[in-house]
Amino acid sequence: MPLLPQAFDNPAGRLCMLMNSAQGYGLVSKVLHWLIAIMILTLIAVGAYMSDLDKDAPARAQIYGLHKAFGVTVLGLVLLRVAWIKLSAAPGLPAGLRHWESVLSRIVKVLLYILMLLTPVAGYLMSNAAGKPISWFGLIEVPALLGEDEQWREILGELHEVFAFSMLGLAGLHIAGALKHRYVDKDPRLDVLKRML
Repeated sequence: MPLLPQAFDNPAGRLCMLMNSAQGYGLVSKVLHWLIAIMILTLIAVGAYMSDLDKDAPARAQIYGLHKAFGVTVLGLVLLRVAWIKLSAAPGLPAGLRHWESVLSRIVKVLLYILMLLTPVAGYLMSNAAGKPISWFGLIEVPALLGEDEQWREILGELHEVFAFSMLGLAGLHIAGALKHRYVDKDPRLDVLKRML
């Protein structure tokens, strides 16, 4: 008995496993979805922790450096995910959803994508305005687009925080919707969570 599904036996089958379909998400979308979700939730938690650190805390510079490097990584992964959706369209919403659920789902999804892009961009520009360089894990120095400016640093810092916590609230709605369809509606046709597992 083969250890891997039969789909892996031929190139067409492997491609099908990677691509999205009308019934569900492919492997690329699933990996990007869960990786981005875990990284964003961790970055928000670390960001909240960082904001309470004393300026002379021994690990402060390292924590800030890692937060920035992972923020740049998230931005790259979100851009990759957007490009992948253009290449391999996401499955549509289940036909059995109520109209308001479909509308709310689309709004939440669009806002999540916008915030997944705006949050790291605001953090990147805030770092520029603070005169703090951004290094991607010591391998690449990310070029600054803004000069040092205290007023812009404060504005962008506020935006970065508002965007991050707004994204957290929307992620909560996204999760609540998926759990509702699975455990409250109990209709297999509406169970969108299984498409991403």
